[in-house]
Amino acid sequence: MFNKKNTPLAMDTVIGEFTSFVGNIESEGSIKILGKVEGDIRAGGDIYIEPTASVVGNLYGSNAYISGTIKGNILSKGILHLMAQARLYGDIEVASLVTDEGAIFQGSCRMIELNKTEEETSNGNHKKNRLKSKSNLED
Repeated sequence: MFNKKNTPLAMDTVIGEFTSFVGNIESEGSIKILGKVEGDIRAGGDIYIEPTASVVGNLYGSNAYISGTIKGNILSKGILHLMAQARLYGDIEVASLVTDEGAIFQGSCRMIELNKTEEETSNGNHKKNRLKSKSNLED
């Protein structure tokens, strides 16, 4: 009777603190990680990595809020916020970077201009992501 538009919930995926997940995760909404993930995480919304979380893999999302440990690269079209407990070992491509005192970041940073990326996409010139996958991440 009524045509409801299927829109993702604000936080439609949560990996609990005592959960381990091996494999890639893709969501049109936002993702919150409290446990352990080995694999890439792609979100149409925001990605939240809580203090109890550890991720070995790449993150792709609108905004990323990191409090846990990441061993991999991050592509954020918006803000990457590294909280005080954050440990990030990998390269980043972000539109905006915020780092709290105490956060650790080891890698290289490339600032992207969202307007240029949007223009290239709308003109059919899809720019390939320059971040390379880290298949052999060490502890």
